[in-house]
Amino acid sequence: MGYKQSYLVTLLAFHAIAVNQLQQGRGIKPPSFGFMNDLSDCNDSMVTPTDEQSALIKMTMEGKTLNYPDRYSQEKLLALHKAKYHLELALGLLSQ
Repeated sequence: MGYKQSYLVTLLAFHAIAVNQLQQGRGIKPPSFGFMNDLSDCNDSMVTPTDEQSALIKMTMEGKTLNYPDRYSQEKLLALHKAKYHLELALGLLSQ
């Protein structure tokens, strides 16, 4: 009976335990201020694509590809665009 009671208490109180652990700095934690600055600097250093690069990114996202060897650069441009987008999302989430 003790096992079931312990299990029920855990189920009923897990949210309070999780919040308490976060407040104590246990488990998952936000990155340091310095690391956030580094992420922000990385994002800033990537700047924004030119109009032509934006058009190629849009074309690529529509499934249109260039012939080789330019396709490698096309894929790299899309990868950089996606990385910057996800970096901006991460910065926004971590800044909440």
